[in-house]
Amino acid sequence: MGFNAGVKGYRLWCLEVKKTTISRDATFDESAMLNKVNPEIANSTMKQVEHNPKQIEKGISGLYGLGCPSRPGPSSGCDKLGWCELKNIQELSFVNNNFEGTLPSCLGNLTSLRWLSLGGNRFTGNIASYTLWRRLTSLEYLDISFNRFEVPVSFNQFVNHSKLIYLSVGYNTLTTNTEFKNWIPNFQLKFFAIEGCVNLQRLPSFLHYQHDLRILAIEYNQLPGNFPTWLLENNTRLAGLYARDNAFTGPLKLPSSRHLYLEQLDVSNNKLSGHVPANMSSAFPKLISLNMSLNLFEGPIPSDIGGFHLRGLVLSHNFLSGGVPSDLAIGSPSLTFLRLSNNKLTGQIFSKDVRPSLLFYLFLNGNSFEGPLPSNIFLKPLIALDASSNNFSGEIPQGIGDNTKLLQLDLSKNHLEGSIPVEICNLKLIQVLALTENKLSGPVPSCVSGLPLEHIHLDKNQLVGELDALLNISSLKTLDLGYNSFTGNIPCTIGSLSNLNFLLLNNNQLQGEIPTQICLLNKLSIMDVSFNKLYGPLLSCLGNLIQAENDAETGSSYFHTTTRLAWSDFLSWISSARNYHISYDVRTDFSVMDVETRIQFTTKRNTFTYKGSILKYMKGIDLSSNILTGEIPIELGNLSKIHALNLSHNHFVGRIPDTFSNLHEIESLDLSYNSLSGRIPVGLLELYRLAIFSVAYNNLSGAVPPFEAQFSTFDKSSYEGNPLLCGVPLDNERSSTKSSNTSPKVEGHTFQLMPRTR
Repeated sequence: MGFNAGVKGYRLWCLEVKKTTISRDATFDESAMLNKVNPEIANSTMKQVEHNPKQIEKGISGLYGLGCPSRPGPSSGCDKLGWCELKNIQELSFVNNNFEGTLPSCLGNLTSLRWLSLGGNRFTGNIASYTLWRRLTSLEYLDISFNRFEVPVSFNQFVNHSKLIYLSVGYNTLTTNTEFKNWIPNFQLKFFAIEGCVNLQRLPSFLHYQHDLRILAIEYNQLPGNFPTWLLENNTRLAGLYARDNAFTGPLKLPSSRHLYLEQLDVSNNKLSGHVPANMSSAFPKLISLNMSLNLFEGPIPSDIGGFHLRGLVLSHNFLSGGVPSDLAIGSPSLTFLRLSNNKLTGQIFSKDVRPSLLFYLFLNGNSFEGPLPSNIFLKPLIALDASSNNFSGEIPQGIGDNTKLLQLDLSKNHLEGSIPVEICNLKLIQVLALTENKLSGPVPSCVSGLPLEHIHLDKNQLVGELDALLNISSLKTLDLGYNSFTGNIPCTIGSLSNLNFLLLNNNQLQGEIPTQICLLNKLSIMDVSFNKLYGPLLSCLGNLIQAENDAETGSSYFHTTTRLAWSDFLSWISSARNYHISYDVRTDFSVMDVETRIQFTTKRNTFTYKGSILKYMKGIDLSSNILTGEIPIELGNLSKIHALNLSHNHFVGRIPDTFSNLHEIESLDLSYNSLSGRIPVGLLELYRLAIFSVAYNNLSGAVPPFEAQFSTFDKSSYEGNPLLCGVPLDNERSSTKSSNTSPKVEGHTFQLMPRTR
C-alpha cells in the first residue's frame, strides 16, 4: 500500500491508492481507516493546511484501503472518510485493488477531478446509470478498464466532457443502446482503448467523429468484417494502432494517402488474407514496428516492406513463400528484430554480403530453408537466433564462435551433422543452446563447463562420451541429453546443479548406481533416466524430490496501461506511441528470444511434449528400463506432488509400499515388469486422479482393489501376468477362460523382464 502525493500551494491535488493488503472480499472498517488519516488532511477543501509537504505526506501515508465500494450510497465509507468532500482534488487513482460494488454518487462532488483511474478492480453497475458523470465534466483522463461495469457502446454519457482526451474502457461488458446511435461528441480523444470485450460486434460510431487520436487500441474483441482502414484515414496523427486478436477478414487495405505519423501497427491474429501490401514503407514512412503474424497472408515478402525507421517486423504464422529479400536489409538499416517463423519460406536468407547491421533477434524457425547454414546470420550484434525446424544441412560453421554476444541459439530439427565445434566455447554469454534432433556426433566439447548455460537441449543426436563436463554447469535449469549414446556413470557433481528443473538422460548407455547427490536437486520437477543400464538399489532420499513449487507469475500480466505520471507530463506523453503498448510488445513479440522450454516426457503410456504453463506444473520421475534392484523405499510415498511415476522394467522385489496412498496428485503409476510380491494396497483407492495404473507381470497375490472409483476404469491389462491375483476385472476373464477350456493350467510359472522397445 502506498500513496503518491503532490503538493501545490499547500493543497492536496493528487492522491493515489495503490494495491491494498486487505483480502479481496474484506468488509472495510471505515472508522479504523479514518484513524489512519490526519484529521487536518480530511477537511472539505484542503485550503488551509498549515503544514509543510513532508507533514502532509505523513498525514496520508498511513491509509491502507478504501471501503466505499463494498457499501455504496449516501452513507458510504467514502462519505464518512471525507473523500467526497475533497472538491479541489485533481487526480485520483485506485488502480489494481480488489474494490467491488458500485461507485458512490458522492464522487460527483469532486468537480475538479481531471484524472480518475478505477482500473483493475471489480466495480459493477451500468455506466449510463451513474449520474456522477454529469458533474465530472473537467475529466481529461478516465480509466475504467478491467472491472465488471456494463458500458453502453455509444458512450453518450460522456457527451458533455469536452476536455476528455484519454478514455480506457476495456475488459468490461459492452451493452447496446440505439437511442444515441449517431451522437456527435464534444471531445476529441488522443487515446482510446476498448479491449477484451468479446461481445463487441462493431466499433463505437462516435469514432467516426474522432480526428486527433494518437493511440487507438481495439485488441482482443473478435471484431468481424473488413479491416477498418477508415480509422487511419480519419486520424492522420495516429501514432499507434493495435488491432490484434480480432476477426478481421479480407486484404489489408492501406490509406489512400501517406500516413506520416504512424509508428506502430499490430494486426496480428486476425483472418486477413491476400498478399502483404507492397508499398508499406511508403504508406507509413515513420513505421517503427509492424506485426502481421497469425493471419492468412501468402506470396513473397515485399522487398520494400521495411523502411528507414523500422525496428521490429513480425510476419510469423502465415503462408508466405520465397526467400528473405536482400532489400529488406538495405532498406531497413535500423531493423533489430525480425520474426519470420512458421511460413513456407525457402531459398536464401539475405545475400552473402548483406545483412541488417543492427539485427539483434532473428527467428527463421518453422520454414523450409535448406543447404548449409549461411555464415552471415551469426554475425554481431546478433544475440538470439532461432533457425530450428528447417532443412539446413552440413556442419555447424566454426565462425559461430566469432559472435561473442550471442545469448540464445536454437538450431534444432534440421539435418546438421558432424561434431559440435569447439568454437562454441567462445560464446561467453550463451544461455540457451538447442541442437535437438540433428545428426550431430562425437563428444560435447569439455570447455562448455565454463559457459553460463541455463538451458541445454542436445537430445536426439548421435553424441557420445561421458557427462562430467555437462554436469558441472551450476547455472543449468534444463538439461536434455536423451536419445544419444552417452556412456559412463552419472557423476556426483550433479549435486551442484542447484537450479536444475528438468533432467532428461533417457535412452543412453549410462551405467552404475544413481548417485546420492541427485537428492540435492530440490528444484527438480522432471527426472527421466529411463532406458539406460543403471543398477543398484533405489535411493530412499528420492522421496524428498519434487516438493518445491514451481515459480508462477501472479497478478495480471496485461493490465499495465500506464504508470502514474505527473499531470504536467501527460500531454507530452500521450503524443507518443512509445509509452503505451510498446511495453506489451517488448514482453512478447519484440523481446529476447522466448525461452519456451519444451520437454518430452512419457506418462499415461504416451510421450507428450510439455511446454509453457503446463510444464510449470508437471512433475514426474521415470526410472524405467534399467537394472535397479531391491525394494521400493517407503519414502517414495512422500512424493505427494508428483503426477507420474514409472518404475517399470526393473528388478524390484518386495511389496508395493502402503505409503503410495499419499501420492494424491499422481495420474500415472507404472510398476509393471518387476518381481513385486504381496497384495496391492487397498489405500490406492484414495488416488482419485489416477488415470493410468499398471502392476502387470509381477508376483502379486490376493484380491485386486475394489472395482470402484478410479479403479473401475482399469481393465485386466493393468493386472495381467500375476496369476495369484483375483477379483474384478480378472475374475470375468478367468471365468470365460475356464468355460472355454482352451488354455492349459499355469504351473511353476516364472516371470522375466520384458524390455520395452525404444
